[in-house]
Amino acid sequence: MSQSDSAHAFQRTNVGGASEARKSDGQTVDAAEVLSLLSDEYAREMLNALVEDPLSARALSERLDMSRATVYRRLNRLESAGVIDSSMTVDPEGHHRKQFSVVVDRMQLMFRSDGVSLEVGR
Repeated sequence: MSQSDSAHAFQRTNVGGASEARKSDGQTVDAAEVLSLLSDEYAREMLNALVEDPLSARALSERLDMSRATVYRRLNRLESAGVIDSSMTVDPEGHHRKQFSVVVDRMQLMFRSDGVSLEVGR
């Protein structure tokens, strides 16, 4: 994606004012919640793992050595904020599992004279 193309894929919101940024697909990202989540060590570790591969909550729990309760709390917050999405998959044994994946390619915090803003790209 060229520099000019990527600029069109981003939407900006003032962090101190409106709390949502629109992704290029029209869905929103809760900017204040995203910033809160990025300050959370567990959420950051989970995002790093999910960028590599879509994973189930159980796989995240095992891979990152976190309790399932911790994983589910962060997954719920990340999904509500619009940063990840879930889909149902069927494993080889026939069990249905939710897999989670990151749905934004880029988030950029901008400091400008008119305030702080969050740009989200997909």
